[in-house]
Amino acid sequence: MKAVATIATIIALATTSAATAAEPQFARGSAAVEIFVESDPFSTWTELVDELSGRGYEVNALVQNTRNIKALFHTEVPSRYVDCGEITVRSKHAVFGERRYNFLAANSVRYLVVDELAEELVDVERRTSLNAIANIDLIPMGQGTRVRVDADYALNFRIREFGNNVETRKVDEILNFDSAAPASNLEQVRQGATTKPVNVECRATGALERAVVSVLGNAS
Repeated sequence: MKAVATIATIIALATTSAATAAEPQFARGSAAVEIFVESDPFSTWTELVDELSGRGYEVNALVQNTRNIKALFHTEVPSRYVDCGEITVRSKHAVFGERRYNFLAANSVRYLVVDELAEELVDVERRTSLNAIANIDLIPMGQGTRVRVDADYALNFRIREFGNNVETRKVDEILNFDSAAPASNLEQVRQGATTKPVNVECRATGALERAVVSVLGNAS
């Protein structure tokens, strides 16, 4: 549910200056970030809600005194925000020739691979998308506010195979992880007439967490 600006929010935007932010710092061993801004929690909360709502996030932050904001985010190009490594697929056939593909495991791809037993090309469609919830905590510190952002991620995998004389597969999976720790999934990737197991491990890069805090100081 998108946040709706209240009269108090409008007044705050008109009477407070934008937060002055320092460089974000990564938490040790995590993609979570922390940043100190020279504005009080009320003004910082207002600026975050206003800026994020206008940048494609679905913001859930209707209770200001909790000093917590949850911003929902979706993308069809997950590699901008998470790293899942690479996958290599090969096939070789006397008629169809040799085929080799190397692609980012986080992203969608479509390719043709030779099934040497059925003597045909199999069309493999592998679609991915990313849903994330950025958890934003505002902590009063002297005359300013420390802003901490971590996120929960859900990477969706949808695999469809198309062929005339082969047994095709349909796979729908979700891999859940967060800013603090990666998660892995053993994916069966078609290569020729069989599949090969590939361990797909995904981790946050910190790009989403940095993008959230980067809006501070940009309010008009």
